[in-house]
Amino acid sequence: MYGKIKDMRRCNLQVNRNGELIYSGMVEDAPEEIKNLNYKEIKLESGLVILEV
Repeated sequence: MYGKIKDMRRCNLQVNRNGELIYSGMVEDAPEEIKNLNYKEIKLESGLVILEV
């Protein structure tokens, strides 16, 4: 496990759990339950940060 999503700043995110999209948008706009998740995989694609939790 890596850090918490809330530790990232000013990123446009796509957050997936088991391959299913659970959030898409800016870190600052994410609900607290998303911000408090730990991510286990990170990819960068065309300015988008893709996280697997």
